[in-house]
Amino acid sequence: MEYRAGVVEPIYRYAIWAIIVLIGCVDALWVWWIDIRIVPDLKTLLGLAVLLLINYVYVAIRQKPRIAVLAGAAAQLVAFTAVYGVLTYLAARSSFPLVDRYLSAADVSIGFDWLAQFNWIQGHPDVKWVFNLAYETGTIQIIILLILLNVFGMLERIAEFVWLFVLTLLIIIPFAWLIPAEGAWAYYGVAHLTSAYYLPDFFALRDGTMREIVMDKMTGIVQFPSFHTALALILIFAARGIRFLFPASLGFNALMIASTPAFGGHYLVDIIGGAVLVPLAILIFGWVQQGETKPRPTDVGTLNVVRE
Repeated sequence: MEYRAGVVEPIYRYAIWAIIVLIGCVDALWVWWIDIRIVPDLKTLLGLAVLLLINYVYVAIRQKPRIAVLAGAAAQLVAFTAVYGVLTYLAARSSFPLVDRYLSAADVSIGFDWLAQFNWIQGHPDVKWVFNLAYETGTIQIIILLILLNVFGMLERIAEFVWLFVLTLLIIIPFAWLIPAEGAWAYYGVAHLTSAYYLPDFFALRDGTMREIVMDKMTGIVQFPSFHTALALILIFAARGIRFLFPASLGFNALMIASTPAFGGHYLVDIIGGAVLVPLAILIFGWVQQGETKPRPTDVGTLNVVRE
């Protein structure tokens, strides 16, 4: 195991924040260009401010690397998710044609009957309950993972998780813009049997009737590739080598992936696409790390605010 508190690669110091700022600038320019209004989420801003303050205190004043890295990682995830969420909404205004018929045909070509699978789950309430629960565990799994990695002193693993989370979503965004999909719920006409949580926003963005993006009401609207699938695999990968955590993560996330067609409205090829993203993100992460110089063991490193 990597019980090495305080050892974090130099690349983690500023690059994630630079990406967040860059996406924020793209968001600002895009909304100005198309004349759409952004309504900020004050709760997110307050939470982010608290996390950054905690990070600063435990880097610059009290020098507690574990608390500093945990707060810094949480701050980066919160900030990135906020600016990235706006970017996905803007990308959903794409005028490119929907590709659902091609995704559905791809499912058929590999022998997957999406509608039959959906109807089978609808007819088995116990399975439906388990899958619905599994689909909603992503956020709580992230929180538990980061806390446990912090307790174990595996600060490099925390940084790795943040990077894979960010890289995977960065790879997804061109697909969201260039090959948009309404998803299997709408394509197969079963949205009324589901939560249909993303469809009102997706169609309002597509037809131009959404004139403001309310950040505290944003939801995941990207169908291909499936980020739920990618997140599940990242969570499993981040738990590797931890005796009790890895089997639990493997089980929970296998269920989360299995629930994704029925409870996320994804085609099977969405899931395959999401699964392909993770090894690609891992390769990119490893490539970026090459040539980096190891810091001294006493360095706090960051994810965090650093006192030079």
